[in-house]
Amino acid sequence: IRYIDLEETLDNTKIDKIFLNGNKAYSLFIKKYPSYIDRVIKLPSTSSANAKMSLDDLVQQWKVVKDYL
Repeated sequence: IRYIDLEETLDNTKIDKIFLNGNKAYSLFIKKYPSYIDRVIKLPSTSSANAKMSLDDLVQQWKVVKDYL
């Protein structure tokens, strides 16, 4: 896995929230950027492999994004 350097961007912009798509994205992000955990919102994966959630449930969970637009 190759990470990009987000510190400068996150420290010098008005990015308040970082939305992460699934557990893997969350764990990788927190491993590399632990100081930004307060900005993170972990959302359920939209992968078709995430069959445990219905489309309606995914939509409900992802609606939180619109609050920050």
